[in-house]
Amino acid sequence: MNIHSRILLIMLILTGGVLLLTGCGGDDGNESLPEARPLLEEAAGKVQQAESFGVIIDVSGYPVILGSGDLNLPEELPLSFTYAEGSFQAPNQIDADVDIHLGEAGTTAQLIAIGDDHYLRGDLITLGQWLKVVLIPGFTPASLMSADGGIAHALNSVTSLEMVGKKDLDGVNVYHLRGRVRAADVNALTFGLIRTTEGEIDIEVYILRDNKEVHQIILHEPAPSDSDEEETTWEITFLDYNKPVSITAPDMGN
Repeated sequence: MNIHSRILLIMLILTGGVLLLTGCGGDDGNESLPEARPLLEEAAGKVQQAESFGVIIDVSGYPVILGSGDLNLPEELPLSFTYAEGSFQAPNQIDADVDIHLGEAGTTAQLIAIGDDHYLRGDLITLGQWLKVVLIPGFTPASLMSADGGIAHALNSVTSLEMVGKKDLDGVNVYHLRGRVRAADVNALTFGLIRTTEGEIDIEVYILRDNKEVHQIILHEPAPSDSDEEETTWEITFLDYNKPVSITAPDMGN
């Protein structure tokens, strides 16, 4: 084999290798982006049709204050919400571990909500006993699926919607969308805890590229106008769609 033949062979091998790597790459760099509105509508429909899902709410920035409800707590110690992780079971049940602060003291409590009935147990705020309380007035789990105020309604109400692009979100392949949404339309999405009731706020939505399920929603709620603190950021993650879940009222004797 002469020198020219060898060079040609090497070039063919290198070209074939590049084509193989390009064809097997997982980034789908040449994949065209879907239209934002039909994609969001499809993802919203999957939330609405789910029999159950896991949910994580992680709040940072300006504090989210809870009313003490029926709890006999000192008025000078504000009760604030920071984190919740649990499960929703259609049509009207939630079981979640909730991280809250009583003044400077942080603690975790378990919240079970079935319809209008809320049950709470925590070592600090209920001394380890189940109490039937109204912790979030006006909120019921069914509101998450409400046709005129639930999660799907909030997503379908997003204005100024745009497709940002594809993204690796902590190892998860997603489409990134953003827009604006009325604060009143995301009240249920925040379990009735959002402070803002009027006007629009910024929203980001991350949708799984493989099955078009909503993976995460981020809400950017401005701090009160008389505060120089940073905004409240609501990071709401959905997982385990339609995984079997069984949520029942607790034994009030324990």
